[in-house]
Amino acid sequence: ENNMADQADEYVSVHKRNISQIKNKKRRLEEYLKLKREKQKLKRLAQQKRRKEAKALGDDAPPKQVPRTIENTREPDDTMVDPEDEEVQLDEAMDEMAAYFRKEYTPKLLITTSDNPHRRTIKFCRELKQSIPDAEFRWRNRSRIKKTVEQAVERGYSDIAIINEDRRHPNGLLLTHLPDGPTAYFRLSSVKFCKDLKKRASYTAHRPEVILNNFNTRLGHSVARMLTSLFHYDPQFQGREGGHLP
Repeated sequence: ENNMADQADEYVSVHKRNISQIKNKKRRLEEYLKLKREKQKLKRLAQQKRRKEAKALGDDAPPKQVPRTIENTREPDDTMVDPEDEEVQLDEAMDEMAAYFRKEYTPKLLITTSDNPHRRTIKFCRELKQSIPDAEFRWRNRSRIKKTVEQAVERGYSDIAIINEDRRHPNGLLLTHLPDGPTAYFRLSSVKFCKDLKKRASYTAHRPEVILNNFNTRLGHSVARMLTSLFHYDPQFQGREGGHLP
């Protein structure tokens, strides 16, 4: 199997060099598609050979190879924390989001943009507003960030999100927990709107469940609490609405 895979890689590398030397664009594309089909054929043959060997050997067959991923090759990290740790729980009881987790207020998010937002940024803000209960979208109107934050505090908002854009595309989100922080900046890339999703469903008025994965470091734990505090603490599971934050 390994020999066949090596032969396939060698075949592809040699022919790729030859294809790159073809000047005619149409012929170059034809040769590339032909090469791709040959590579897939060699891959199928290797899989068939592996299945036959496994069937013939039965219980003595070699174990299935596990692909290398970021998760299974990650080195141990000293910054990982246990949510049940007494010190972590003490810190959480005194941090800026503690009042939210004690259910002392209902979260209310203000969404705004950088100056002169374009169509895609405005659309992103409106879809973000639909995703988060009790969120409101308001125009910036060239106000300074400091003034915008002060007005948000006066009007009872618990958080403010400012969407930045570059080349008419949303590329960043500045999130501040009011009134005293913390503040975090998140980079946005490959933004997809609802109409671009396959098998999409319509929004409902139900409060979503928040699903958090892999926020296991000390910093990640704090960021997770900050993101959680944007959503209502009492989700309505029957609506099957969810906010997934991997």
